[in-house]
Amino acid sequence: MTITADQLVGAAQDLGQEEFTRADIANRLGVEKPELKQAFAQARKAGRVEKVRDDEENTGHFRLT
Repeated sequence: MTITADQLVGAAQDLGQEEFTRADIANRLGVEKPELKQAFAQARKAGRVEKVRDDEENTGHFRLT
């Protein structure tokens, strides 16, 4: 199953959080994190998702734009 940028954004909206990680989205969609790589790239390129920060464990945190 290929996850689309639309599915990624929808899952992020469903989380109801200001910030989220790739793991949060993967859990919401029931997939593994590597399956989100293309969708994250497309969503970031389209300006729908932006990276906010990396935490102390070097985990990327994102938000919807």
